[in-house]
Amino acid sequence: MTPDARELHRVITASVRELLETARLEAQAGMMDDAQLERVIFRAAAPIVHSLTPLTEAQPGDLLPNIVRVMLAAFLEEQAR
Repeated sequence: MTPDARELHRVITASVRELLETARLEAQAGMMDDAQLERVIFRAAAPIVHSLTPLTEAQPGDLLPNIVRVMLAAFLEEQAR
């Protein structure tokens, strides 16, 4: 795995963990409405999107299956804790 790939993996994993932790904290205050949920997702997605900005126009689309795979793996790992 290249250093860039490792960094992207780290960013994705950290973003998913932050998303889940923030959602847990928000849910303690009561049900989250759609706007709150959208803000939490947007905030967690921002570092991932930002890390893709140096890539060429075609590369993010090529990486999308791997990005989704890493996100799902991070989600399942965090849920298993």
